[in-house]
Amino acid sequence: MLSEAPQPDRPVGLMIRCAQPEDHEACARVFIDAYRRTFRGHPDDYYVPERYYESIGGEEQWVAVLGGQIVAVLSIYWPENFVHSLYVAPDRQGQGIGTALLEAVCREAVGSCELKCDQANQRAIGFYLRKGWREVGEGMADTGPWVRLRK
Repeated sequence: MLSEAPQPDRPVGLMIRCAQPEDHEACARVFIDAYRRTFRGHPDDYYVPERYYESIGGEEQWVAVLGGQIVAVLSIYWPENFVHSLYVAPDRQGQGIGTALLEAVCREAVGSCELKCDQANQRAIGFYLRKGWREVGEGMADTGPWVRLRK
């Protein structure tokens, strides 16, 4: 388990750790809530736990825990140090939780980490650029254009 030292830009008592099997239901809730807020316009049956479970195959999940509640989840594919997803509960965004989780996991990596972000998600791209990530590529997916970032 990783425990972050108190810092002024993140909540006191925030714990960062590798997810356990019993965490996945709470992780799916964070995923759905954050995904619904970020990617609006899908029918309600699009925002289901199965979408989370399908997206994490072969990856390791890490969580940020505050007050005994999972408030953020990050999924990483270690063979490539690829951060597949980072979701923070909507009511906890902007509190340094995503930053703490991302930094803690990337410190565990051997070498640089990379991720892809939908170009339409300018809020997330701005977040990563402010944290020192840099654009290293771009491409197209079924959901639209994406940008690849590295740190």
